[in-house]
Amino acid sequence: MARRLGSTPFRELLPDSLGGDASIRAAAAALDGVLDATTRAIPGVLLYARLAHDTGAAASVPMLPPLSRLTALSGGLASLPEPVLDHLAWQLHVEGYEAAVDVAAKRQLIAGSLLLHRRRGTPWAVRTALEAALHVPATVQQWFEYGGEPYFFRVRLELGGAGLDEAAQRNALQLIQDYKNVRSWLDYLETASSIPCREHVAVASVSRTMMRTCFYSPKPPVVPCPVHVAGCAVVITRSVICPKR
Repeated sequence: MARRLGSTPFRELLPDSLGGDASIRAAAAALDGVLDATTRAIPGVLLYARLAHDTGAAASVPMLPPLSRLTALSGGLASLPEPVLDHLAWQLHVEGYEAAVDVAAKRQLIAGSLLLHRRRGTPWAVRTALEAALHVPATVQQWFEYGGEPYFFRVRLELGGAGLDEAAQRNALQLIQDYKNVRSWLDYLETASSIPCREHVAVASVSRTMMRTCFYSPKPPVVPCPVHVAGCAVVITRSVICPKR
């Protein structure tokens, strides 16, 4: 019968020669709490699986089925605390680690450190290190792409609506120095910032209404009267609204 780590009591692992003894079974039962806590702590030492999970690459780092079950029993992979990240960065010799703007940037640099070391000295490494550490899009152009001097290159950082202070500039230059090849020289570091401005478009309509009042006074009709002579006056006032010509 198959036994699974984390869900099998220790007394069930005893051989028949020991399982029949009441004292041994009681001692085995007393160990279940200690062994269960130890078993559930195993996912805590899965540093690289937890790092992959923190950086969004957990799906590409499959674990063995027993470890997956233990992780589920323990409530999932816990994020690596920052002190552990600092030790991993020292162990993996991550260049530019001090330039990371936040904990997420530290995780990205550590997770990609092996590939960055492998491709160090390429435009890809310079661009990837800048984007991982500073969280800004970066573009690296070699001299023949913009008509510069041979063996020179330039870097452009898209800062959006933010700026780049003096410390961030030093960090960016240090990252470039760490990941470029020896024979290449930085021409200049260019930063681009864009500040969105609200534009209000208004449409106005102006109309005029002119009122012209005309007085119309028709002549009163003449009524023949053989006996009495009377006169009357009828005044009619008409208002006409005319559009402007």
